[in-house]
Parts: sequence; structure tokens; C-alpha cells
Amino acid sequence: MKALLALASITLLSACAATRPIETHAASAATDFPHAQRVAITLWNSGFTPSNIDFVAGKPHVLMLKDSGAGGHDFNAAEFLAAAAIAPADASQVAGGRIELVGHQTASIHVIPTAASTGRHVPISAMRRWA
Repeated sequence: MKALLALASITLLSACAATRPIETHAASAATDFPHAQRVAITLWNSGFTPSNIDFVAGKPHVLMLKDSGAGGHDFNAAEFLAAAAIAPADASQVAGGRIELVGHQTASIHVIPTAASTGRHVPISAMRRWA
């Protein structure tokens, strides 16, 4: 049986993180993350880039997050992260549907988008954390 691969375009929107608990799903340790598609996302004080990201369901991706500002930022993607499989080594970096970065920090999150996390526009946002 052939697996159905869905190509998705995720539009990054200004939205609040979900208030319900977010459970992450573990990706298989055998996943070929060394050959995964890299997706660079830069967070800054007034937003983040790129504004659209394309994912293929069932294929490994690495979210390469960079906080270019001096203060901390949260990358909020509750619906996407809850439906995607996340590498076990990265699961501790995903809390409540968001990934927290401190000033100038980088993080790599290994994910496998599923059909439930692709195929439609999913709200994602970056928010600056104030001390």
C-alpha cells in the first residue's frame, strides 16, 4: 500500500498559543534525519521569517530556529507540533506547543509532519518574552 503524501503550506500567523495541554508524539529512532529537509526560521523583535513553509507529510524535516534578537522569543506552533512526530531527543524542547529561545540562541527540532499537521494553513507565531 502506497503512503499518501500531502504537501502543505503553513502560513505563519500572529496567534496565541493553545491553552490546552499539547502532547508530542515520538518519531522513530530509525528516522533518516541526517538527510532531512532543513527549514530555517529566524525570530526577531517584530516577527519572523519565512512567512510560508512547505512540508511533505511523512518526510523528516529539521526546524532550524534562530533568535536574532537580544531578548527571548517563543516559537508557537501548537497544532502543528501536536500532530507531528518529534525526535525523542528534541521532545524536551517542545513545551505546551511552543519552543522557547533566549537571545541569540539557536535550536534544531527534528519533526515528521503527519497528514493531520499538513494540508491546510496552520497558525504559527513568534512572541517576544519580556523579563
